[in-house]
Amino acid sequence: MSEPLLIVAALNGTRSTEDCPKVPLTPQDLAAEARRSVEAGAGMVHVHARKPDGAASFDFVIDDIVAAIHGAVDVPISISTQRARQTSLGTVTALFGVLRDLPDVGAVHVRAPEPDLPAHREEARQILEALEQADVRPAPVAGSLDAIGDLQALYHDQLLGRAPFLLLTLAGPTSESSDLAAGTPQNTLHLIDAVHSSLAGLPIVASGRDAASPIVQAVAAAAGEHIRTGFEDTITLPDGAPASSNAQLVEHAVRLGAALGRAPMAPDEARRLLR
Repeated sequence: MSEPLLIVAALNGTRSTEDCPKVPLTPQDLAAEARRSVEAGAGMVHVHARKPDGAASFDFVIDDIVAAIHGAVDVPISISTQRARQTSLGTVTALFGVLRDLPDVGAVHVRAPEPDLPAHREEARQILEALEQADVRPAPVAGSLDAIGDLQALYHDQLLGRAPFLLLTLAGPTSESSDLAAGTPQNTLHLIDAVHSSLAGLPIVASGRDAASPIVQAVAAAAGEHIRTGFEDTITLPDGAPASSNAQLVEHAVRLGAALGRAPMAPDEARRLLR
């Protein structure tokens, strides 16, 4: 049997309810989806804190989300630190000093994942420092060679020493982002090689947007890396049929791992990876 496969279930992202009516937004819905995803084979969950209307939220709703998920299932929780333009950077960095229920991991962008979202290396530096003070592990996010170069600078400045993995996110075929490479097999392998040569020893959790999701998962898992799936990344199964839940997408990832001889990593194993 090969190395276990960590499957991170990305439960909502910035996905709209118009695009995906079943996307979970409330703490209770996120907790239910987290439990089902873990039962299906996920070893970690990743969430974006959202208001009932879908808007991004950086307030004590994060406490409610983390507490609700912990009450439903024992699993490490990753939360996005990506802010909207109407949310100040200071709001994001200050939040981790006042939360009662902290997530295990904070995902940090150095390049904007979508055209209307702000992110850059110096902003990431401040968020990384706030996560360090709060004892939350950072998970840097990259989707291009330029982003990997930004992370290399932060790595050399000792700001990524506690990162358990890098989130490699590639674009779908209709993406409007200029900061994400297209999710082709060639780009996936090229960026994996770039991470290994620039950030030696850092594991990778790879994902692709929409139609690129199963492609990136298959290539990354076959290359020995870990993968992410869920409504944040795609709302359809590889055959194009609508996914009924995050758990159904996780089930596909488990089958992919089984075909490669890689069993899904359980939440307690994922916690060892975090340490």
